[in-house]
Amino acid sequence: MKTTICCLEPVLAPYSVPRFKAFQSLRPDYSVKVMALSAREQLREWGLSKQNLGFDYVEAFSEESLENLNSRAQAERVIQWLMSEDPAVVVITGYFLAGMRAAARWARFHKRLSIYIGDSQWGDRRRNPVKEWIKGWWARRHYDAAFAAGERAAAYLQMMGFPREKIWTGYDVVDNQAFAAGAEVARQDAAALRLRLNLPEKFFLFVGRFAPEKNLPRLVEAYASYRHAAGTDAWGLVLVGGGPEERLLRRRVEAIPGVVFAGSHRSDELGLYYGLASCLILPSVSETWGLVVNEAMAASLPVIVSHRCGCVAELVRPGFNGYVVDPLDVDGMARTMGIMSSTLVDCASMGEASRQIVALYTPETWANSLADCIERTAAVCRKSALKPASSLAKSFQPENQPS
Repeated sequence: MKTTICCLEPVLAPYSVPRFKAFQSLRPDYSVKVMALSAREQLREWGLSKQNLGFDYVEAFSEESLENLNSRAQAERVIQWLMSEDPAVVVITGYFLAGMRAAARWARFHKRLSIYIGDSQWGDRRRNPVKEWIKGWWARRHYDAAFAAGERAAAYLQMMGFPREKIWTGYDVVDNQAFAAGAEVARQDAAALRLRLNLPEKFFLFVGRFAPEKNLPRLVEAYASYRHAAGTDAWGLVLVGGGPEERLLRRRVEAIPGVVFAGSHRSDELGLYYGLASCLILPSVSETWGLVVNEAMAASLPVIVSHRCGCVAELVRPGFNGYVVDPLDVDGMARTMGIMSSTLVDCASMGEASRQIVALYTPETWANSLADCIERTAAVCRKSALKPASSLAKSFQPENQPS
């Protein structure tokens, strides 16, 4: 008999699909059921096709955006779904939304395994110690284990009192093969694509929302300084995305040559830009992880990444596959851009190093890590005198449990 796992997501994003698909494909002894609280967000338009996903999927509310959902309605719909599916394991994205907290309470009341997943870190925003203590108390009370993005996210959970032995890492991954393939297609027809897309021969690439946390005004300022110093050897700067700061940015770059606004694109179109770029740059002042870094590295690009991005510890090795910068140091950012575009750096070798590093972060490794988290945590819970084995022990019997 298959073990039912219910997974709660705020919205089904493109990067989540290959994760759940890999889990269901690699572990047929599980029945993976995913619920998104909403079909869309106001801040992002994913444009995701939801046909033939490879796993069971439902939406709690298809007509309302995530930001407009009623808290009580969220909780009631989630509980109704969990009661009907009767899972042995509930995997829950965060605890900010009412529907997620309701799922955690349901799992605790019904003595089902509860796994927290998320990528928050201490430095991604200002933290109130009292609120952090309350969140830590709540998390320890309602979750049996956590599946976090990386060591910074794990350290944050530890600061809230969550035991390190109950934390798995490797949550933030993308479909590496898709981005590598898209980039390769672009490189095979590079000249024609550059002409059609109005892209320079060599360029730094930014991908993301034009929002304050992305720190784009400082990036533009650093690029202007870099371009002045590099002269005719300067690379271009291509900005892919859109958002509330676009008008401001367009005004700022009017007197700066070499900057291209490429517009917003779906994730399946980004391979074209990764394939033609020379280096990704992500200068965020706040970034829980930075999945665009995974995407660019899968496309064999070197990277320049702000030290405030959660992915830095795992993905960026200075001098090997890129550089880490202080997002508030405009001069330092400009100097790093100058080094990256100079003859001192072998961008092809750095790009290959990126590809090898990110090969450890795939939907398949995500699936295996989550399965290990579930199975080992279930084994501990069955033996624990603090939690009666009862329904959990009987319902959780995967066929391929590790010895």
